[in-house]
Amino acid sequence: MTTVRKQWYGSSIPRDGPLTLPGLTSLELGLLVLLVTLVLAGLLLVYSATYYLARQIFDDPFYFVRRQAGAALAGTLALLGVWRMDYRRLQRFSIPLMLLGVASLIAVLFVGEERLGARRAFSGGSFQPSEFVKPIIILYLATWLPTKGERLREFGRGFLPFLMVLSVVVIPIFLQPDLGTGMLIGMVAAWMFVASGATPIQVLLGLALGAGVFGVLVQVHPHAMARLLDYLEALRGPEGAQGHLSAVWQAIRSGGLFGRGPGAILYTLSGRVPLPHSDSAFAVVGEAFGFVGVMGLISLLSLWVFLGFRVARQACDAFGGLLALGVTLWIAWQGLINLGGLTGVIPFSGIPFPFISYGGSALLSELIGAGMLLSVARRRGDEDLDRRGRDRRAHLSGAGRRGGAPGR
Repeated sequence: MTTVRKQWYGSSIPRDGPLTLPGLTSLELGLLVLLVTLVLAGLLLVYSATYYLARQIFDDPFYFVRRQAGAALAGTLALLGVWRMDYRRLQRFSIPLMLLGVASLIAVLFVGEERLGARRAFSGGSFQPSEFVKPIIILYLATWLPTKGERLREFGRGFLPFLMVLSVVVIPIFLQPDLGTGMLIGMVAAWMFVASGATPIQVLLGLALGAGVFGVLVQVHPHAMARLLDYLEALRGPEGAQGHLSAVWQAIRSGGLFGRGPGAILYTLSGRVPLPHSDSAFAVVGEAFGFVGVMGLISLLSLWVFLGFRVARQACDAFGGLLALGVTLWIAWQGLINLGGLTGVIPFSGIPFPFISYGGSALLSELIGAGMLLSVARRRGDEDLDRRGRDRRAHLSGAGRRGGAPGR
């Protein structure tokens, strides 16, 4: 670690003992209430969508929901641990975690289990490294970007190193292949880079590169091309949708205004909707709870994202602001991509709906990210940085310039 970076870390981490934890603020309470509601709704959805399947295959109707509840419990413990920790201390773990995350992505390509034509997980699909890389890359970029200072606006010392960092993460994910997760991580990272002070030229160049990568991936992977063609057919009208998209639309329409109830999702459980407990979880929501349930779930996640952006804006330093922004963008984009794919607004990607869809690795990583956000929210009014003369307003557009000050 360079002397400049050590000085920056030292000035960012409080040395006067652990912070005391006062009562919950209204912002923390709001985030927690929404989070608990979303996770509990997800458990109900998983139980409704897998009851008969689990009883038929495993002779245990609670098989899937019990596994999801276990992941929720583990995620809750991780959330509490990260929440109680001063988020500025997480900077020390950014490099080791990044190395571990990249190593796991490479390892899964060679020794991971192949399922549905992809190598994405270990241990029978129960551990998916790409899900845990999401909070890791956000932590690393939130730590690294402020240290660049004005150099961030230069091509050779800002834009190019950022592309290299991003490439070592997304290329192994694309090779699995998992195009949706790779594109999601790229979008979140790009927004964090822009928020740190990117120039308009860098933004335009990034957009051009992103479009080029997307075009190449669609050509290389046949399943991506098939999804794109299905999307183009759907643009002609509902009657043009085929396969997965058509089944999801029919399931949502069958729920009407108030839905059939979680125990009467006959169309979804008929087998017409692929993966109703994970990728197509919103089909279950639409059939079980109708239009009211769909809008209610969207509203809950939208409010959680809104509060997340408030935390990012009110963070007391650049690192906290970028960390909160990254977590919030991750959840927001993931929800939008899932909904957009299932409603035909964008091509279907297989990205799960946050906090709702079945998947232990996904839920655990999302709760870890929520813990990071809550840690920033708890300390957004910390006066410790003011006593060292640092700017606590955390204007994200100037994050890179403020963070680079010690290095001049």
